[in-house]
Amino acid sequence: MAEPLKPLVLMCSTPVSGHIIPMLAIARQLVKRKYDVCFVSGSGYREQAEATGASFVPVEGYGDFYDLTSWDLDADWPAGQKHMEGPACFNHDLIHIFCKSLPSQYAAIQRALSMFMLNRQSPPRPIIVMTESLNFGALPIILDAPGLRPSGFIAIGLNPILLTSIDHSPFGTGMLPDRSPEGRARNKVANAAQKQTFAESQAHFAEALASVGAKSPEAFLLDSLYSLPDRFVQMCAPSVEYLRTDAPATLRFAGGYPRTQVSSSRGTGDQPERPSWWHEITSDPTKKIVFVCQGTVAMDFSQLVVPTMAALADRSDVLVTVALGRPGTSLPVDDDIPSNCRVAEYIPYDDLLPHCDVFVTTGGYGSFQRALLHGTPLVMAGTTEEKPETAARAEWAGVAVNLRTSHPSTGQLREAVDEILGNTDKYKARALEIKAEIAMYDPVGVIVDNIEELAAEKGEAHEKEEEEGVRDAQNVATHLPLETRVEA
Repeated sequence: MAEPLKPLVLMCSTPVSGHIIPMLAIARQLVKRKYDVCFVSGSGYREQAEATGASFVPVEGYGDFYDLTSWDLDADWPAGQKHMEGPACFNHDLIHIFCKSLPSQYAAIQRALSMFMLNRQSPPRPIIVMTESLNFGALPIILDAPGLRPSGFIAIGLNPILLTSIDHSPFGTGMLPDRSPEGRARNKVANAAQKQTFAESQAHFAEALASVGAKSPEAFLLDSLYSLPDRFVQMCAPSVEYLRTDAPATLRFAGGYPRTQVSSSRGTGDQPERPSWWHEITSDPTKKIVFVCQGTVAMDFSQLVVPTMAALADRSDVLVTVALGRPGTSLPVDDDIPSNCRVAEYIPYDDLLPHCDVFVTTGGYGSFQRALLHGTPLVMAGTTEEKPETAARAEWAGVAVNLRTSHPSTGQLREAVDEILGNTDKYKARALEIKAEIAMYDPVGVIVDNIEELAAEKGEAHEKEEEEGVRDAQNVATHLPLETRVEA
């Protein structure tokens, strides 16, 4: 007997590396599990998306950027304030990166849906739209925008959970949770104030929705990201996210990010070769390996990389390993590299972290999840984007020293590294406990379970709309750009 046809999966991601890289890893694994996947993102990611085995539909217009490299170059983008921190930084990014990209993302999703509907086999298969949590492009579908409709909608959480809750302070404050009666009273007041802080983002969100014919959401913008999808799959273990007595029933946990391919010493495909000094990482068990990486967006190495090297320059028992984060980057020429430091443009986290005693990072969520996957404790120093919230969760979970600054001094870094290395029964032991918890999950398996459950729930009702949907798809197809047009 032939195996039943699997649902079709339409994946959408903001074209920023921290968002799209894990989504591409998920796409690759779904394709390996025999799912037909179409990927929607900025045109600069076509090659990477198609390399997963997925088809690709580009976003056109405002949302078609590549890792924010056009931030100061494209007249449609604001000049930006690159050194904003805390809630002001997040408010700015919500407006200019996410809300203003919504109309062009929604148009691309409609083109992709029409292609799926016109090309799928008979009997028709359910279509599941899957976005990363800060890609707003599918939200108009839930808010009655005109156009084609999938069978279901799953959001993938690649950042700390943004939900407001009576059990903790609002997202962006970096404060640890407080569920005491006094804490809950403060949380209630702070949550109300948060809506005022993000009032401008809420207005731009409503404006973007209205521009595609969708109604305004009743919920607060950040809560809408969780309440509107049929499922929300958070890519972390439950023990590293705050407890919420008021979380929606649609929230699921997947344990962590999916594993990436591990490169060989000779290099395989697009995997980078290991550096010539790699044997030093594994050959001397007396050396403590301290890994420091600035990330892929904030590339000012004077913030974290250079002071970490300076802080540990006199430590003969430590080997400082630096990953610059992008090909073609280098340290400033006037910076002396200490003898106990090794520098590479890029090193895959899954190669290096199993050997590390401490990971010094600005606190990106992906870096945090990679460290947990390998049981590596952290020193975290970041105050932009989601970084204060990631660092707060790492501190709360007991796996990190949170420096609460983007510009730590050499003294702060030295003390933080010594705190981790001198208390392995606290930080390393806790990191290994969470590693064991993560090992109990199959992240993509959790996603697959939700795809199949949702397809089964929605399938019967959706079949009744199928004939009308195909007619609508034919109409949409006639308005596709020539390069993506399909014949009915």
